[in-house]
Amino acid sequence: MDLIIYFKKIGEIELQLKHDGVLTDTLAFEFEANLDSVLIAAVDKIMKRNKIETLSLKTVKVSGKVNKESSAYKIAQTFIEAIKASK
Repeated sequence: MDLIIYFKKIGEIELQLKHDGVLTDTLAFEFEANLDSVLIAAVDKIMKRNKIETLSLKTVKVSGKVNKESSAYKIAQTFIEAIKASK
């Protein structure tokens, strides 16, 4: 299972779960200055809804319309590194 943190536009993210390249579930949410806590809660929600463990994810990546110098991108990347470090 793969998780994509897709930045749809400024302040809006869609989490996409894919299995063998096929989209199996999505969860969209908006954020302001609280991306770190909202991202954690949203990932927990989509993982529980699909009855899978975060550590069982094959890949986690960031995609979409986001400036790689932005705080939002850096928060998402830090989240991904935390998942990788816990494996």
